[in-house]
This record gives sequence, C-alpha cells and structure tokens, in this order.
Amino acid sequence: MILLIPKELLNEAKEKLGEKAAYIIADHFKLNLWDEKNLKGCCPFHFEDTPSFIWNPKKNSFHCFGCGNNFSIVDLYMNTGLTFWEACEKLFSEVEIPFRFSEKGVQTKREYHYPQLELNTDRTNVKEYLKKRKISPETLDFCDVREDGKKNIVFNFYDLNDVLMTVKYRPARKLKKTETKTWCQKDSDTTPLLFNMNRIDPTQPLLITEGEIDCLSVIESGYKNAVSVPFGSSDSTWIETNWDFLEQFDRIIIWTDNDEPGFKMRKNIIPRLGEWRCYIVELPYMLKKDDKKIKVKDANEVLYYFGKEKVLEFINNAKEVPISNVLDFADVEDFDIDSAEGYYTGIKTLDKYISKMIFGTFVITTGINGSGKSSFINQICICEPLNQGYDTFVFSAELPHWQLKNWLLYNLAGRRHINVIKRDNQPDTYKIKPELKKKISENYKGRLFLYDNPVDRTATTILAKMTELARKCGTKVFVIDNFTVVDLEAKADEKWDKQKNFIVDLINFSKNYNVLVVLVIHPHKLDTIRRMTKMDIQGTMSVTDLAHRVFGIHRVRPKEKEGKMNKHGDWIVEPNPYDVMIDIFKDRMIGWEDIEVGVYYDRASRRFWTDLEELDKQYAWDKGVYKDKLPPPEGHEELF
Repeated sequence: MILLIPKELLNEAKEKLGEKAAYIIADHFKLNLWDEKNLKGCCPFHFEDTPSFIWNPKKNSFHCFGCGNNFSIVDLYMNTGLTFWEACEKLFSEVEIPFRFSEKGVQTKREYHYPQLELNTDRTNVKEYLKKRKISPETLDFCDVREDGKKNIVFNFYDLNDVLMTVKYRPARKLKKTETKTWCQKDSDTTPLLFNMNRIDPTQPLLITEGEIDCLSVIESGYKNAVSVPFGSSDSTWIETNWDFLEQFDRIIIWTDNDEPGFKMRKNIIPRLGEWRCYIVELPYMLKKDDKKIKVKDANEVLYYFGKEKVLEFINNAKEVPISNVLDFADVEDFDIDSAEGYYTGIKTLDKYISKMIFGTFVITTGINGSGKSSFINQICICEPLNQGYDTFVFSAELPHWQLKNWLLYNLAGRRHINVIKRDNQPDTYKIKPELKKKISENYKGRLFLYDNPVDRTATTILAKMTELARKCGTKVFVIDNFTVVDLEAKADEKWDKQKNFIVDLINFSKNYNVLVVLVIHPHKLDTIRRMTKMDIQGTMSVTDLAHRVFGIHRVRPKEKEGKMNKHGDWIVEPNPYDVMIDIFKDRMIGWEDIEVGVYYDRASRRFWTDLEELDKQYAWDKGVYKDKLPPPEGHEELF
C-alpha cells in the first residue's frame, strides 16, 4: 500500500519545529549576512550581495525574493540525500509527532516483476553528457540517476514508499532522428509512476514536465518539487495510477514541450487535473540573447541557453489556466473534421457522411423497440471506441449487466468464433466457447465501465460519476441508455426545464473534457408502427435542437423489403434490400440532414455490415490469421 503522509500532519510538524528550522537551514548553508533577528540572509542558490532569502513564518520556509526559490526543513533533509518519506520520518521524530510509517522499500505485489537496480558505479559517460546540458552530478545524485554497463542513462522511478517500480533508459548522447529514444528494463514490469515523485512535498506546488531531462533541468535550477511523466506526452495513464498523490496539491504547474504534442498533452490533462489549480509555463518560440533570437522548445533548452534564473523566472510567472467557456475571438481555431479527435464507426457508408464520431460532441440515438438501436449502441458506441483505444462508460438501467456483457461478447467475437446450433422447428441458437469469452473479457479489462448503483439514478449522481471517470481514468465515450430512466429530480411543473438543464450539462461535459456523450431517447408512443422522424423523439424540442447529431434506427419490415407496384407493374415503392436503416436526422458538424444509410444485420454476431469485410472484421483481441473468406450469412447469398 502506498503511503500518503497527510498534509495537515506535515504542516503541524513544520509549525511545531517553527523558527528553529530557520536557524538549522542558515547554519547548514553558512548564509552570508545572516540576520538572526529578522531571519534573513543571502540566498545560497544564486549570487547576491543584499539579503533576499527571508523566513516566512506562515509557511515555515524561506523564500528568496531574488530567484523565487522556496526552501523548508524538509527540503534541507532531502538535500542531504533523504527521500521525502525519510525526511518526514526524521522531522516527525524530532518534533515527537507519532505516525506509523510503513517499512521502507518493501515490495508488496506478489506477481509483479520488479526491476533490478543498476549497480554500475562508473557514471562518467552520463555525467559528461548531462554536463553538456548544464545538469550537475549533485542533481543526478538527488534524483538517483545512474549509468548502465552500456553507458546509457538510467532513470529510476520509485513509489512513495521508495520501492523501485520502473527503470527507464536513454542513450547518453545526441540521438539520431530514427533512433529509439527511450526503453524500459527488459523482463521487468512497469508502472506509470511520476519520475522523482518520492522526493515531493505535497504542501508545495507541484511542477510536471514532459521528460526526465526537463525535470532534472528544473531541479538543477533550484525548483525541487518537480516530476516528469513516464511514457511521453501521448500517454496519460499516470493520472489514474497516481490519482491520490495528485489530489493532495493545491497548485499544479505544467511545463510541456513547446510543440504540438506538448500543447495536446496540456489540453488533455488540465481538465482531468482540475483547471482551478493548474498553471501553465508558456514559452515564446524565440528568446532573445545578445541581440540573437534563439528558438527554445523545453526547460532544458532554457537552462542551456539562458541559465537557472531564467528557468525559475518562467516557473514563477506561470499563468493561470484561462477562464472556462470564455475565449478570445483571435484564439478560435479552425475546425478541420479530418484532424478532429474521434473514432470511426467502421460502417463505410456511415463514415462517408459523418466522417467519424467526434469527441467534444453530444449525440442522440433513437428508435422504437426492436428497431436495432441497442445493436447500434453496442457496436458503434461501445465496441468500436474500445477497439480503437478509447475507454467507455455505460449507464444502462434496462438491461442487467450480464445480458449487456453477453451481447457485447458476440459482437466482439465475430462470426468466426460463434457456433450456430440448428434445431428442428426452433430458432437457431448461438454459442461462444467459455475460454474465448474469458480471453475477450481479459483483453478489455479496465477499459469498459458500467454504472452499478440501482438505487441512485439521479442526473446529479450519474454526471458526477462521469466526471470522475473522465478526470481520473481518461474515459472518452459515455453512453446513457436511456433518458427515460434517468431521475431528473423534477417536480411536475419542472419537468421540461430539468430535461433541458440535463442536456445542457451533458453538452458542457462533452466540451470541457473533450469526450463523446451518447444519449438514447425513446420516441413518443406512436399511433402505428412506422418509420420515425426527429419530431417523434420524446422531450422538449430543445433536446434535439441542442444535440450535435441525431440518429434514428429503423428496422426494415417485410412489406418494405417487398416494395409496392401499381397495376402497370411499375414500382410505387422500391423494394428495400436492407435489414436496418440508419437515419441521420441532424448533423451539425458537417451539415447533413435527413440522410439515410442502409445496413445489413447479422443475428449471430449482432453486427451491422454493408460488405463481408465489415462483417468479418477482427477486433483487437483476435490475433488469428484467416486465409479463407467468410461465407455470406444465410439469406444474404444473393448479394455476393
């Protein structure tokens, strides 16, 4: 179990030591011009001849008004080689505050392949390379940066109990463009921890960088409360893994690279970390030095070209995240649907019209009972995003969890893995081998979440759970099936207003977290079985007016398949060869309206398809190689 030392207890310990800490720190650094009465002296971290390193009794730490450095007794203990865990243990012991510290460095995961510590004592190559990048051996010692036998840099990732969980490597030289930049220790497991997190004081602002060398650069400059993400800008699994650790901080400073992946990382993580506490280090593309303009990309380049004080200057001037839902006209980005983030439906004809299911949008799906809307939701809004790497949440109050899972398993398995059992005078039944069900389930473990609170179905609770999943887990697709069973907590005269408010909340949620929200809404009770229009959707007109897209699902009836002729043999109504019609009632993203897309339906796999390639699609779990062609389903042979 990871140890979290309560901030309140740490502050109490610092308060208890009080001004004594100032004298200990002053004596350790032998501060120049030390004024015992006013507790100030010259800063030990940069040259100055006028004291600006002043004790702050409210925060129980020094603050330098010259370089902006903050320094507490915990920082001093860590400066002498202790981790945060060890520094707190020492402080708590000195001020006699009882706290049960877990045993340091104990490996508690039974089936985890823990990495081995690199024991090579020669660090010459790494020191020489990082010296060129202005990083000192003292900073390497502070972060336990090592060198392996092949002269690569070794970055050790420890948890809060100082257990080594991940070891990462990088060549100690300038890399070629096609060369592998980083890799992890062979035959050991990895956990997406933050580099240097075991030396972080949660009472101080946390600074997050994109890479280990940027983190070292910030620490070299004097800002020790810095970490870096483990696996690059595109991976955000570290948020969920380190959630409790991250939740401790009142202020988080983010310094990503000055490029598109860095900007995208910033955009993705800020809503999850919380806009109210996030600050951004913004680098100009060019910085001036000696009448020259130099392009800078990251913290290390600022350190290299401009020195430590410039790095601290950027950190101390980090900007608040702009106010939500307010945007300067000049900053409005052009919308290009081809580059917009989202996923494809896998139905070629549908993708031709809508391009993709776009994140940051709100979609309504409707259809009468038995129309095929459940199959549409399962395939297009659950299986496809999962297959393309996007985690999904489902609120489904009408179907028991086991039934929903069973339906999804058939869709994910595909016809090749489904046995058709034929019986005389009875409908065909379909089976998947139990071991195959287990394999599919394991492949999507930790990726699909189902709402599991049958007592509380209030809109407030559902939205709160969605927000938690978007922030903590990075979930990208949210399905609410269906609108009728959501408790809007409305009195009789509030029904329409509450409906509209919930829809607005869902739209804002989709925009704020850049996710897709799909809401299933039943139609009004129809006087006859017929093909729906968007006017048949339950609720106020604002429901469909506010949506970005509205889909209607219609099951083609036998009479529609037959068509209708006049007495001259001319078609009055052309035969409809499809099994299901997907009506695009509205598409605000592209502008289509009242477009229809015909698809076939395979009962065995519960899949929509328009050709055999779509029907025989292999989802990510299926690594089989099949040379034979899948035969068309019974009743569709004439199509092929």
